[in-house]
Parts: sequence; structure tokens; C-alpha cells
Amino acid sequence: MLKLLLLCVTLLPGQLLPLVSQSLEVMAGGEGIFADAQWLEALDDNFEWTLFSRSRATVDYSEQTNLFSGAYLNYTTASGFGTTLLGRIATNGAGAEAGPHFFSRSSGFMIYALASIAVKSDPSYTWFSILRFTPVLTENWQLFTGLELFSSFNADGHIASVQRLRAGLETAGYQFGLALNLAGLGRNYERAECNPGVFLRKQF
Repeated sequence: MLKLLLLCVTLLPGQLLPLVSQSLEVMAGGEGIFADAQWLEALDDNFEWTLFSRSRATVDYSEQTNLFSGAYLNYTTASGFGTTLLGRIATNGAGAEAGPHFFSRSSGFMIYALASIAVKSDPSYTWFSILRFTPVLTENWQLFTGLELFSSFNADGHIASVQRLRAGLETAGYQFGLALNLAGLGRNYERAECNPGVFLRKQF
């Protein structure tokens, strides 16, 4: 548990600046604890250029850790389509990716989808998307549902896939409810992970 607290302290300093939007989530599950800090900053008045950053950590109860930190530089047209340049540092290495994306947000719904290719001699291909549906229930309450998908492939086939599901409620900038993190690793999904639990998320 001490290791997790130290990781959270490591994740937070870059997230506490006065930005356009930021969030912090902690998810406690049967197999481990997941922490995720995100922020989004507009680089121009029209929100054509944006910088999205996230730092996340997973710690299981034997204190094995998995870390990821990435920065996404996005250019988005009025149609919602655009391009992204991604720099990332993770437990299994570092690298850069680039590719097209689609972003759309309206009252109660948001989608961000990115298809990218790693910038290296032996490239890998990834799909990353976030979908959220948050309709208003009453004056002070909203439904909060989220789905995050990630898949990675190379010339040899499947590398990893991740699904993160959230379902709960939102009030006063806090979201909370049930959570499920799933993962499949290896060409034939030789290693599977399932971590059900509960989450608490604060939107700033």
C-alpha cells in the first residue's frame, strides 16, 4: 500500500496546474488498485490544437506495478477529425506514435478514437478510444458511464488488449460506482486479467 501512495504522489504534481480540464480516478478492485490522472489543455482559442496528458499506475496486492505516462498533441478540425502525435513512457519501454483521430463532444456524450502507428523500424499498430455517456438525471445528479478500449498489434499478431468499464453516478464533480478492468496479453491471449471493483473519480 505504501508503494501505491508513493506512485500517486509521483503522478499528481504535473496534474495540479490550472488547466482547462483535469481528473483523478482511483479504482479499488479484487486484484489490485488502479490510479489515473488526466488533463487537457487548449493551445489556441478555437480548441484546434490541444494537449492531452495522462499518467496511470496499476499495483496488484503483491505490489507488482505497471506504469504509463503519455502526452497526446492533437490537431482537430471542425469536423472532429484530425491528427495526433503521441509520446509515451511505460513499464515496458518508451516510444512515439502518430495517426489520425476523431473527437466529438456534446451534452451527455463524448468520444475520442485514435488509430496510430509506432515510429520505429519494427512498427506496432494501436487503437485507443474513450466513450462516455453522462445524461442528466436531476438538477444535481447525472448518470456516469464510460468505456475505454486499447488494442496493440504488430507483424506477428496481437500484443495486448485492454477494456475499462465504468458505471455509476455523478454529483458536484464527483463520479463513483462500479468498475471493471480487463486485459488480454499475448498473440493468443495467453494471459488474461480481470479486476472488478469500485471507483471514485473527481473532475476539476
